[in-house]
Amino acid sequence: MTALIIIGIIVLVFALLLHAKIRAKVKFYDNVLDFKVKYLFFTVFPFKKKEKKEKKPAKKDKKAKKKKDSDRSAGNEDNVPEYKTSENDDDIIEDTSQENTDAAPGKSKKNKKDKPKKSISERLDDISGILEKVKAVWDSSKKGLKKLFLHIYFEDIVVDFTIAGDDAYKTAVNYGRISAAVYNIIAVMSEIFKTKVRSVDIVCDFVGTKSVYNGEVKITIRPSTILSVVFMILFGLIRNYKILLGKKPKVKNQPDVKEAVTV
Repeated sequence: MTALIIIGIIVLVFALLLHAKIRAKVKFYDNVLDFKVKYLFFTVFPFKKKEKKEKKPAKKDKKAKKKKDSDRSAGNEDNVPEYKTSENDDDIIEDTSQENTDAAPGKSKKNKKDKPKKSISERLDDISGILEKVKAVWDSSKKGLKKLFLHIYFEDIVVDFTIAGDDAYKTAVNYGRISAAVYNIIAVMSEIFKTKVRSVDIVCDFVGTKSVYNGEVKITIRPSTILSVVFMILFGLIRNYKILLGKKPKVKNQPDVKEAVTV
């Protein structure tokens, strides 16, 4: 019985730890990013270590170092090497160091061959291939992921932007683009996650020269949700491993349909 009680307590504690919330707070004000993560009553990030105070060297150690330095300097002055000159001054001594320095850049240029740059069509093909793989994984696990994403909370969203510029036309265009992008992002987030917006304030300033972007958000998630999302993604990867490796799935041969012959 005692063993069963201990196992039950361990399972209960493990379940409570998985169900506890992880709270993250992101702030961006005056071009300074502040990011904090808390789990239960502990601050996970940023983790501050206690700085150890450096011990000041004793006075005796300083005096001993000064004596050693003075002895070394005196010994170096006595042991000055004498350099002999060549007997034949007319002989020209070739310096091979210059040849080595001249030859080195040539070798490095040969070794470092310029890789052929990909064309725009090739890059688009690569992007489309990546998107196909992502779509395959999403299609196979989207039902479970949509349910799990509802347990992720984006709360107290604050957006405070000031769009400024010298040119009034460009400033107005940037204001329209940024405001449309912000509202579209919030709309997409509200469809996928549970979101709560505190305030969205986007202002156009035709007098100022520098734009200001401030904002903050609180994110809440449980460890159980993270593990479930990871397992769902792994399931999608395993299910579509052939597509991820670039292999096309085999298509079953369908029987030929014979046309009816009328007499």
